[in-house]
Amino acid sequence: FQEFSQRLIREFWNFYPTVGSRIGRHEYDGRLPDLSPVSVRRRVDQLGQGMAFLEAAGSGGGNAEDWLSLQLLKLFLKREHFSLTELRPLENNPMRQVGYLNVAGYLQRDYAPMADRLQAATRVLQQVPEFLDTLTTALGDAIGRPVLEMSIEAYSGMARFYRLDLDKAVAASGHGDAPPEFNDAREAAASAIDRFVSGLETRLAKAPADFAIGSKIYSAMLETGEGLDVPLSQVEDLGQRDLERNLEQLAQAAESISPGRSVADVVADVSGSHPTAEGLLPDTRDMLEDIRKSLIDLDLITIPSEDRCQVVETPTYMRYAFAAMDTAGALETQATESFYYVTPVEPEWTAVQQEEWLSTVFNYDNLKIVSVHEVYPGHFVHYLHNRYGRDLPLVNRVATSYAFVEGWAHYCEQMMVETEYAAGKPSLRLTQLLEALVRNCRYLCSIRMHTQGMTVDQATRFFMDNAYMAALPARREALRGTFDPGYLN
Repeated sequence: FQEFSQRLIREFWNFYPTVGSRIGRHEYDGRLPDLSPVSVRRRVDQLGQGMAFLEAAGSGGGNAEDWLSLQLLKLFLKREHFSLTELRPLENNPMRQVGYLNVAGYLQRDYAPMADRLQAATRVLQQVPEFLDTLTTALGDAIGRPVLEMSIEAYSGMARFYRLDLDKAVAASGHGDAPPEFNDAREAAASAIDRFVSGLETRLAKAPADFAIGSKIYSAMLETGEGLDVPLSQVEDLGQRDLERNLEQLAQAAESISPGRSVADVVADVSGSHPTAEGLLPDTRDMLEDIRKSLIDLDLITIPSEDRCQVVETPTYMRYAFAAMDTAGALETQATESFYYVTPVEPEWTAVQQEEWLSTVFNYDNLKIVSVHEVYPGHFVHYLHNRYGRDLPLVNRVATSYAFVEGWAHYCEQMMVETEYAAGKPSLRLTQLLEALVRNCRYLCSIRMHTQGMTVDQATRFFMDNAYMAALPARREALRGTFDPGYLN
């Protein structure tokens, strides 16, 4: 079984070489996936054969760890087969492909000599025009307008990233100027993205308003993605009850902070203390060390490495997210660089929008909770255990669960406010409940937008009413759900 699972995973990396490269298998460097119809059909056939073999493999021989690995591998193949044959993002969701174009890891992670990494990045950049031609051919006519608008924003951000950020990354590396072929390749790739974006923009006038994937596909997404085979009405009911429970606890937390005042007023008071736009990143860096020390002092969880993550601005093509963790690959043997992305205010925003962003998303209490989620002891510590902890089967490192990865980080938020770390800080508990309510809203808006006709405007209002978000971040959350229905996880 272990030999066969390794073969199936190698086949996966061969089809998605960018994934192999990012997990630390650098024989896959310098390649973009071939998403042409012939290649996709071949991959679907390959997945069908693998799924049939696993179904015939029995229960894993009675060993609990083997049984778990077998179930993970079955879901891993089913999820990809479902995506290629039913969800079909190549036809209707360009947002799902923009990440393949990211070459930042080649420059940021010191796993090989810079000259070798620049060569690999150059090869990827040289393949971008053909890759985008394949995407253009695959696109159907049913891309929902919100998904199209977010795709235009993301790909435009990638073009800016190529032209500005890659140049800065090479300069900051201390290895001298980039070779001419790298600069030629990144400009040609950026120009190809410009053309792709123009093609998306021409579709806007005729783009349908509807972006929903529908109940049948949604249920299949939960079953193949997370092994969750229950009626959608039951899934929704669980979320609704948890939302109501958290709203009740929020009211109690607000009353304990300032008796007799409204929840909204107490939330506004807590949100009023936040970093400046210029101080956001340095304040976050200082905060991380404080949280890390608390984990050690309170003996909450082993931190199996002295590795630290670097706090940097979220790349321009990823700014639909408030914050994100970009760790070195679980199989990486050399590089240790990991990046905690924090999304800054945009210069084109009004003063009101900038204040909304900093007060709602990055007030000091919320910044602590977000950092607990993303770094200590959330995603970053999870990654450190995957890399430095007990030996895990390969499939357990590769076949990750969206709900488990996020579930661990959500659990950490609540755990931290139940320890001495939050003693005497009632506003921290209130803030953690607000974060929990954001997840409740994602969960319910995802289901309702994709299966019940909820609009982006209605979802925006739902975030504002139930998670006490300002208009700008609430709309960004609603828009994310149009192209990432799985964010209920």
